[in-house]
Amino acid sequence: MSRPTIPTLLLLAALAAAPAHAAAGVQQLADAMLQQMPRTTAVSLGRGTRVVDVFFDPNCPYCHELYGDLRPWIGKQGLRLRWIPVAVLAPSSAGKAAAVLQAADPARALARNEDDFGENPRAGAGGALPPAARIAPATRSELARNLQVLHAAGAYFAFPLMVWRDASGHGQMFLGTPNDSAQLKTLLATVR
Repeated sequence: MSRPTIPTLLLLAALAAAPAHAAAGVQQLADAMLQQMPRTTAVSLGRGTRVVDVFFDPNCPYCHELYGDLRPWIGKQGLRLRWIPVAVLAPSSAGKAAAVLQAADPARALARNEDDFGENPRAGAGGALPPAARIAPATRSELARNLQVLHAAGAYFAFPLMVWRDASGHGQMFLGTPNDSAQLKTLLATVR
Protein backbone atom coordinates (compact mmCIF):
# COMPACT_ATOMS: atom_id res chain seq x y z
CA MET A 1 0.00 0.00 0.00
CA SER A 2 1.46 3.34 -0.90
CA ARG A 3 1.46 5.93 1.82
CA PRO A 4 -1.74 8.00 1.82
CA THR A 5 -1.54 11.63 0.76
CA ILE A 6 -2.29 14.44 3.20
CA PRO A 7 -5.89 14.93 1.90
CA THR A 8 -6.58 11.21 2.28
CA LEU A 9 -5.07 11.18 5.78
CA LEU A 10 -7.16 14.21 6.75
CA LEU A 11 -10.32 12.53 5.46
CA LEU A 12 -9.56 9.31 7.32
CA ALA A 13 -8.67 11.22 10.51
CA ALA A 14 -11.88 13.22 10.30
CA LEU A 15 -13.90 10.06 9.86
CA ALA A 16 -12.17 8.38 12.79
CA ALA A 17 -12.65 11.43 15.03
CA ALA A 18 -16.38 11.55 14.39
CA PRO A 19 -17.67 7.98 14.92
CA ALA A 20 -21.31 8.95 14.47
CA HIS A 21 -20.52 10.30 11.02
CA ALA A 22 -17.71 7.93 10.07
CA ALA A 23 -19.88 5.23 8.54
CA ALA A 24 -21.87 7.81 6.59
CA GLY A 25 -18.69 9.49 5.32
CA VAL A 26 -17.15 6.22 4.16
CA GLN A 27 -20.46 5.19 2.59
CA GLN A 28 -20.70 8.49 0.71
CA LEU A 29 -17.17 8.16 -0.63
CA ALA A 30 -17.73 4.51 -1.58
CA ASP A 31 -21.11 5.32 -3.18
CA ALA A 32 -19.48 8.07 -5.26
CA MET A 33 -16.82 5.65 -6.44
CA LEU A 34 -19.30 2.87 -7.20
CA GLN A 35 -21.33 5.22 -9.39
CA GLN A 36 -18.21 5.75 -11.48
CA MET A 37 -17.20 2.07 -11.78
CA PRO A 38 -18.76 1.64 -15.25
CA ARG A 39 -16.08 4.09 -16.47
CA THR A 40 -13.24 1.87 -15.26
CA THR A 41 -11.41 -0.86 -17.13
CA ALA A 42 -10.79 -3.93 -15.01
CA VAL A 43 -9.67 -7.52 -15.11
CA SER A 44 -12.52 -9.67 -13.79
CA LEU A 45 -11.79 -12.83 -11.87
CA GLY A 46 -14.65 -15.16 -11.06
CA ARG A 47 -18.26 -15.08 -12.07
CA GLY A 48 -21.04 -13.90 -9.91
CA THR A 49 -23.19 -11.05 -8.81
CA ARG A 50 -21.29 -10.24 -5.60
CA VAL A 51 -18.70 -7.77 -6.87
CA VAL A 52 -15.66 -6.27 -5.17
CA ASP A 53 -13.70 -3.64 -7.09
CA VAL A 54 -10.00 -3.56 -6.21
CA PHE A 55 -7.81 -0.62 -7.25
CA PHE A 56 -4.18 -1.72 -7.49
CA ASP A 57 -0.81 -0.71 -8.86
CA PRO A 58 1.09 -3.59 -10.48
CA ASN A 59 4.21 -2.71 -8.46
CA CYS A 60 2.46 -2.51 -5.08
CA PRO A 61 3.60 -5.18 -2.60
CA TYR A 62 0.45 -4.73 -0.50
CA CYS A 63 -1.71 -5.24 -3.60
CA HIS A 64 0.29 -8.40 -4.26
CA GLU A 65 -0.44 -9.57 -0.72
CA LEU A 66 -4.17 -8.87 -1.13
CA TYR A 67 -4.20 -10.69 -4.47
CA GLY A 68 -2.86 -13.79 -2.74
CA ASP A 69 -5.31 -13.46 0.14
CA LEU A 70 -8.30 -13.05 -2.21
CA ARG A 71 -7.36 -15.77 -4.67
CA PRO A 72 -9.07 -18.63 -2.76
CA TRP A 73 -12.29 -16.60 -2.67
CA ILE A 74 -12.62 -16.09 -6.43
CA GLY A 75 -15.98 -17.44 -7.56
CA LYS A 76 -16.96 -18.72 -4.12
CA GLN A 77 -20.47 -17.80 -3.12
CA GLY A 78 -20.84 -15.83 -6.37
CA LEU A 79 -17.87 -13.53 -5.66
CA ARG A 80 -16.37 -11.66 -8.60
CA LEU A 81 -13.28 -9.52 -8.17
CA ARG A 82 -12.66 -6.64 -10.56
CA TRP A 83 -8.96 -5.69 -10.45
CA ILE A 84 -8.68 -2.07 -11.63
CA PRO A 85 -5.11 -1.11 -12.54
CA VAL A 86 -3.72 2.34 -11.90
CA ALA A 87 -0.16 3.50 -12.47
CA VAL A 88 1.30 5.74 -9.79
CA LEU A 89 3.93 4.00 -7.67
CA ALA A 90 6.89 3.62 -10.02
CA PRO A 91 7.99 4.65 -13.52
CA SER A 92 7.34 1.08 -14.71
CA SER A 93 3.77 0.98 -13.31
CA ALA A 94 2.14 2.34 -16.47
CA GLY A 95 3.95 -0.15 -18.69
CA LYS A 96 3.09 -3.07 -16.40
CA ALA A 97 -0.56 -1.99 -16.11
CA ALA A 98 -0.66 -1.71 -19.90
CA ALA A 99 0.92 -5.16 -20.24
CA VAL A 100 -1.96 -6.56 -18.18
CA LEU A 101 -4.72 -4.73 -20.07
CA GLN A 102 -3.22 -5.28 -23.53
CA ALA A 103 -2.58 -9.00 -23.03
CA ALA A 104 -4.52 -11.53 -25.07
CA ASP A 105 -5.63 -12.97 -21.71
CA PRO A 106 -5.61 -10.15 -19.11
CA ALA A 107 -6.52 -12.50 -16.24
CA ARG A 108 -3.52 -14.70 -17.04
CA ALA A 109 -1.26 -11.63 -17.34
CA LEU A 110 -2.47 -10.37 -13.95
CA ALA A 111 -1.80 -13.79 -12.43
CA ARG A 112 1.71 -13.85 -13.90
CA ASN A 113 2.41 -10.37 -12.55
CA GLU A 114 1.32 -11.40 -9.06
CA ASP A 115 2.43 -15.04 -8.92
CA ASP A 116 6.02 -14.17 -9.77
CA PHE A 117 6.04 -10.79 -8.00
CA GLY A 118 9.58 -9.53 -7.43
CA GLU A 119 11.15 -12.54 -9.15
CA ASN A 120 11.65 -11.34 -12.74
CA PRO A 121 14.85 -9.30 -13.19
CA ARG A 122 13.63 -8.16 -16.63
CA ALA A 123 10.59 -6.56 -15.00
CA GLY A 124 12.46 -4.61 -12.34
CA ALA A 125 11.17 -4.26 -8.80
CA GLY A 126 7.57 -5.14 -8.04
CA GLY A 127 5.29 -6.96 -10.44
CA ALA A 128 6.76 -9.70 -12.61
CA LEU A 129 5.43 -8.54 -15.98
CA PRO A 130 7.90 -6.60 -18.06
CA PRO A 131 6.42 -3.21 -18.99
CA ALA A 132 4.66 -3.10 -22.35
CA ALA A 133 7.00 -1.96 -25.13
CA ARG A 134 4.22 0.29 -26.41
CA ILE A 135 1.18 1.61 -24.58
CA ALA A 136 -1.72 1.93 -27.00
CA PRO A 137 -3.57 5.26 -26.87
CA ALA A 138 -6.77 3.43 -25.86
CA THR A 139 -4.94 1.80 -22.94
CA ARG A 140 -3.54 5.17 -21.82
CA SER A 141 -7.10 6.50 -21.79
CA GLU A 142 -8.32 3.51 -19.78
CA LEU A 143 -5.60 3.95 -17.18
CA ALA A 144 -6.31 7.68 -16.98
CA ARG A 145 -10.04 7.02 -16.44
CA ASN A 146 -9.27 4.48 -13.71
CA LEU A 147 -7.24 7.10 -11.89
CA GLN A 148 -9.91 9.77 -12.48
CA VAL A 149 -12.47 7.60 -10.69
CA LEU A 150 -10.24 7.67 -7.62
CA HIS A 151 -9.70 11.42 -7.87
CA ALA A 152 -13.35 12.26 -8.55
CA ALA A 153 -14.37 10.50 -5.36
CA GLY A 154 -11.66 12.20 -3.32
CA ALA A 155 -9.41 9.14 -3.01
CA TYR A 156 -5.82 9.48 -4.09
CA PHE A 157 -2.80 7.20 -3.98
CA ALA A 158 -3.33 4.59 -1.31
CA PHE A 159 -3.49 0.97 -2.42
CA PRO A 160 -4.96 -1.53 -2.48
CA LEU A 161 -8.43 -0.10 -2.18
CA MET A 162 -11.47 -2.40 -2.17
CA VAL A 163 -14.94 -0.99 -2.85
CA TRP A 164 -18.27 -2.87 -2.79
CA ARG A 165 -21.97 -2.67 -1.97
CA ASP A 166 -23.12 -4.24 1.28
CA ALA A 167 -26.31 -6.23 1.83
CA SER A 168 -28.32 -3.04 2.32
CA GLY A 169 -26.99 -1.55 -0.94
CA HIS A 170 -24.65 0.96 0.70
CA GLY A 171 -21.15 1.50 -0.58
CA GLN A 172 -18.29 0.23 1.58
CA MET A 173 -14.54 0.40 1.22
CA PHE A 174 -11.40 -0.96 2.79
CA LEU A 175 -7.95 0.52 2.36
CA GLY A 176 -4.92 -1.74 2.63
CA THR A 177 -4.78 -5.42 3.45
CA PRO A 178 -6.88 -7.13 6.10
CA ASN A 179 -5.01 -8.07 9.27
CA ASP A 180 -5.79 -11.77 8.91
CA SER A 181 -8.03 -14.30 7.17
CA ALA A 182 -10.80 -13.79 9.75
CA GLN A 183 -11.01 -10.07 8.99
CA LEU A 184 -11.01 -10.77 5.25
CA LYS A 185 -13.79 -13.34 5.68
CA THR A 186 -15.82 -10.82 7.70
CA LEU A 187 -15.37 -8.14 5.03
CA LEU A 188 -16.33 -10.48 2.19
CA ALA A 189 -19.42 -11.65 4.10
CA THR A 190 -20.79 -8.11 3.82
CA VAL A 191 -20.61 -8.04 0.00
CA ARG A 192 -24.03 -7.99 -1.62
